[in-house]
Amino acid sequence: MNAFVLSLRDQRFGGAVTSGVLYKALPYWDVWWNDRLPDFELLTRGQRLTVLLHGYNNGLEEGREKLVRFIDFLEQKGSMDLMLAVLWPGDSWAGAVSYPSESRDADDSADNLLTWLVLHVHESARVAFVGHSLGCRVVMRAAQRMARDVSVKKPILDRICLMAAAIDSDSLGRNEPTSYRDAATQADRIAVLSSQEDRVLQVAYRLGDSVQSWWPFSGERSVRALGRYGPEGCSPEVLAKIESHMASPGRGIGHSDYLPKYPLSVPPQNQTTADSEQFVFEFLSRLQNPNWPAERP
Repeated sequence: MNAFVLSLRDQRFGGAVTSGVLYKALPYWDVWWNDRLPDFELLTRGQRLTVLLHGYNNGLEEGREKLVRFIDFLEQKGSMDLMLAVLWPGDSWAGAVSYPSESRDADDSADNLLTWLVLHVHESARVAFVGHSLGCRVVMRAAQRMARDVSVKKPILDRICLMAAAIDSDSLGRNEPTSYRDAATQADRIAVLSSQEDRVLQVAYRLGDSVQSWWPFSGERSVRALGRYGPEGCSPEVLAKIESHMASPGRGIGHSDYLPKYPLSVPPQNQTTADSEQFVFEFLSRLQNPNWPAERP
């Protein structure tokens, strides 16, 4: 397995965002690699590093198992990328009621992730991002800072895939503090996988966004989620960079169907419910007109 795990966590559930500890991923456990960071940088030289992030309300073990399993799916398809699964504390002992407060952890995780990438990934490397749910906020904030910060040497921003994105549907096109227009225009391409049958984004996202929009100076607004409605309010310049795919009605693609189930079934399934790994592989491999299988009748 050509994969590593970067943990930005200090606890199994909740806790603070840390500067990051690196492990080499094996199928059932991880090996400490934080004392070999120069070796990791050499591995990335001239290569593409695909960075994957789980979403909201995933504890350490759940987030790790979902991402490492998804990486295994991509490798079964033929992916040769070096991959980095990022574990971040977008959860709490309080469970789902903590959602309105997790945007701060997502932003802090993005900042710390970008700092780690700048320090430990070679500047000749290309970095692709794959995010799910609130992990897409981490992805897009990190990518936005990559696009804007020209004062430091850093890896090259490659492709971005957003699955069931818990960010505003117009955030790729707006030029505001909580938006990501610079990243959208500078990324090689952005793929957006959405489903109108995503009940979590239909209800919980709008409720959480409404609460956040009341907080002073938050910059948040109560609007629709990208992962349910697709990109809205984008200029032609931004839309030219986006591949937007909406799941066909009746397929029943829900919020949790883009990553492997947790805990694993016995025997474990070899694909996600949404067949998202097939699209991610084709999209990152630059195959012409990659098709999301959920669109097939």
